[in-house]
Amino acid sequence: MTHISTHRVRRVAGTVSTDDIIPARYKHMHTDPGRLAPHLFEAYLPGFVESVRPGDAIVSDSVFGIGSSREQAVSTLLANGISLVIAPRFGRILFRNCWNLALPAIEADTGDLSEGMTISVDLERGEIRSEGDVIAGFPKPPLFLLEMIASGGLLNRVKPSPSGA
Repeated sequence: MTHISTHRVRRVAGTVSTDDIIPARYKHMHTDPGRLAPHLFEAYLPGFVESVRPGDAIVSDSVFGIGSSREQAVSTLLANGISLVIAPRFGRILFRNCWNLALPAIEADTGDLSEGMTISVDLERGEIRSEGDVIAGFPKPPLFLLEMIASGGLLNRVKPSPSGA
């Protein structure tokens, strides 16, 4: 199982709540992540959503995802093509929701990750690289989290196979 991915870094500064990711008024309006997607960081970083590209990594310099336990914050990130989040610390519920929905959430020092740089992340080795050099390390995720990512999330991981095996 190989878990190496390449991303463009998108920096966010300060403590970020789930309401900063997707304002609460939209969480109750829509269940379709596609309808939530245009509102990513709407009040926190106006205009940011227009610059997001598939495969981008959100990189925070502080605590990321404090606040509510709703999955909409993670599904909104995914609906915008965000494929990785790196922060020194996470709100614990958001952290688990990320992994449950197959969005790797990595706790690491983000000081050397600058806006726009291209990084590769090796989940199995716990390494973040740029131009071939390791620029940050992180604790390797347990095998069951890697399997969840490979399966497309927790529900796919625990879903019985069609044959019942």
